[in-house]
Amino acid sequence: MSKGKRSRPSAPPAPVRGRHQPPRHAQSGLSVRLRWWSWGLGGVILVAVIAVIAATASSGGGSSAASAGAIAGPSASDHGIAPDGRFTTTAGASETVASLRGQPTLLWFVTTWCSSCQAGTQAMSSQIPTLAADHVRVVELELSGDLGQPGPAIGEFARRLAGRRYHDPAWTFGTASAGLTHTYDPRGYLDVYYLIDAAGHITYANSSPAATMSQLLTAAAKIAPHA
Repeated sequence: MSKGKRSRPSAPPAPVRGRHQPPRHAQSGLSVRLRWWSWGLGGVILVAVIAVIAATASSGGGSSAASAGAIAGPSASDHGIAPDGRFTTTAGASETVASLRGQPTLLWFVTTWCSSCQAGTQAMSSQIPTLAADHVRVVELELSGDLGQPGPAIGEFARRLAGRRYHDPAWTFGTASAGLTHTYDPRGYLDVYYLIDAAGHITYANSSPAATMSQLLTAAAKIAPHA
């Protein structure tokens, strides 16, 4: 170092605008809040999209076959037998789709963390008597592994959102096996359902009952045993 020259102390790095980091102990909580916010937004967007689909269908631009095609699960277009698969009820019983034959059934697949599924379950609680009057039972199943995202257990989800209807014999909650999930929801949609008649045929398929309840009730009335 040359005599007479003093080194200047290094200046602290200038802050980078927009890159402020929260304290380490707060980062995990912040990431969880952001993740739940993003899921909620995704659910809102899904409901909006399904509402547009529902409006198109009600105006004559849609059909059960088109709905099933959009879901990309088993097709309702040929009224084929609903594929079999296993699920476990919240009571711990192991059941199959084949065992549902003999009574019309709404087979509904959800995740417990999506806002559309939550809204649909709340909406369904007020329609269970209507469906039961048409002898249609509801089997609402959590998709296997909740599609890889953390959410409440299906029992907790159901008790909170179904209220007193949680114990209604016309409404069963459970968890779909991996095989059943892949068969009926190969693309991993969050909120899809299939209406199955007493003989086991898929007669209607759609998504988000919170947005498509009127179409669902109309389709259910058509397959009621007294119809």
